[in-house]
Amino acid sequence: MSHSTYEITASSTIHATPAQVWAVLDDFAGWPNWMPAMEQMQIELLSAGAPRKGYQFRLRGGLVHAELEVTGYSELERVTDFAVHIPLLPPIRGQNTCRLFPLGNNTYRIERVDRIYVNNGLLMKFLNTTQRKRFEQLAGDFVRALKQAVAA
Repeated sequence: MSHSTYEITASSTIHATPAQVWAVLDDFAGWPNWMPAMEQMQIELLSAGAPRKGYQFRLRGGLVHAELEVTGYSELERVTDFAVHIPLLPPIRGQNTCRLFPLGNNTYRIERVDRIYVNNGLLMKFLNTTQRKRFEQLAGDFVRALKQAVAA
């Protein structure tokens, strides 16, 4: 089935090493400590050991849960595929990517790209007209919170 991609990007600069950034981002169990909108979520680590490609975990909050799998894991990038499950609806699938672009002197541009795969043109229009500003705000909040957590 073909789909359209709904995409949101947020970026900023960060003065930290990739290892410092990934130490925060790869600590999935610690996400509620710094990530906006995660305070009420429960995180289940489904894979043993350190995060890596193929690592799986689940987020639970109220009636909604999400299954996530790390599908990209390199020195300057982390990619996670997700499926959000909402009762009575088909799963919402997508991908989150965080990349670091070197700028020199341990300064990087950090970029977060969220992609939601949409199979319905009406849903795409709905997302664009009613949710885009909210999603952009959440992505920007995430980047700011990650910077603060890395600096702490």
